[in-house]
Amino acid sequence: MFQVIIWLFRNKAYKGMKYAISHYLTLLKLRKAFLDANYYNKRVYFNTDVAELPKIKLVFFNEYSKAKLFVENINLNKDISVVNISFALDNFIVDRAYLSNDELYYIFEIYDSNIDQQLKFRNIQELRNHSSKSNDYTLFIDKSVSISLYGTLLVGQTGSGKTYALYSLILQMLTKNVPYNIYFADPKNSSLAVLGERLSQENTATSIDDIVKLLQVFNEAMEVRKKDIKKDLSTKLEATYADFHYEPYIFIFDEFASFQTILQTMDKKKRDEVMKLLSQVVLQGRQLGFFIWIVMQKSDATLLPTSLRENLPVKFVLGNAEKQTYTTAFGAGVDVPEKELSLGQGVFTCPIIANSPKICHFSYLDFDILEAVNLLKS
Repeated sequence: MFQVIIWLFRNKAYKGMKYAISHYLTLLKLRKAFLDANYYNKRVYFNTDVAELPKIKLVFFNEYSKAKLFVENINLNKDISVVNISFALDNFIVDRAYLSNDELYYIFEIYDSNIDQQLKFRNIQELRNHSSKSNDYTLFIDKSVSISLYGTLLVGQTGSGKTYALYSLILQMLTKNVPYNIYFADPKNSSLAVLGERLSQENTATSIDDIVKLLQVFNEAMEVRKKDIKKDLSTKLEATYADFHYEPYIFIFDEFASFQTILQTMDKKKRDEVMKLLSQVVLQGRQLGFFIWIVMQKSDATLLPTSLRENLPVKFVLGNAEKQTYTTAFGAGVDVPEKELSLGQGVFTCPIIANSPKICHFSYLDFDILEAVNLLKS
């Protein structure tokens, strides 16, 4: 009876037997994983060799769909990365991993991969209602991920869901209380150009020359904002456009590789001019509220200059991509979750919320996009 009481207490049975059993089985698998990986300190008690395992704390929340795992830092020369935490957790996947501020514990944020994170909307009103739950400068990706506005790289092969990912983000912009100024560059003159012309024909370009002119217009608007916000910054240093409720400007550059290929055939003066226009937005736009979103199938250095790619804080790779695609997007030596990805699903990095690649799943839109755009415009 005493052992039963100890077991109930250790596994927090006061939160329910389901919680206690899940807690016990998960910790049991983790301890086996530590033993198999030889991640322990050797001790001798009464002339007997003993493996002293790290202390483990596990806290479930959100109806057991998420949890925080605390593993004691036992100061071994061997790194904890030798332990396959995700494998030991069965259906749970490590979302983030970091060392606690006091360096006593490794902290793993984990979630149940069996739970569908994708949002599904049957009409634009449902999307509008969900969008209203976040502030005017934040866009949701799925049930657990929302991000602030940043310069963004969106990579994915044909059929991976890039265009629909853009649709879900653009529709959110149209539902916000703050007007979004959206610019569209589509050198292939495809569906994004059609949407852009429906929203703002003067801010949509398809030919190389018109795209360059549109970039110039975008930069001119940024220079005006720079003068305006300078006065406000005298009252609040290090603030951004959002603090002063300025309208955001988004330049969506679809099929950037196609544009870059044609640009390379032009004279150096033209190439340098375009690079300067792009770099100014990427390097200066965050505080001013001016962002460029580059969309392409691969982000190789031959197609996207490294100086641009490295200064785009948010990066998405949709679909099951090649290893080289992940390397060029996120950098060498970055661990990408190994999972069979469905349409609209991928991995991303974003300041603060995802320093290492994290799985996301863009919304499923079960309604006519152009009809929704017309409704929002009216």
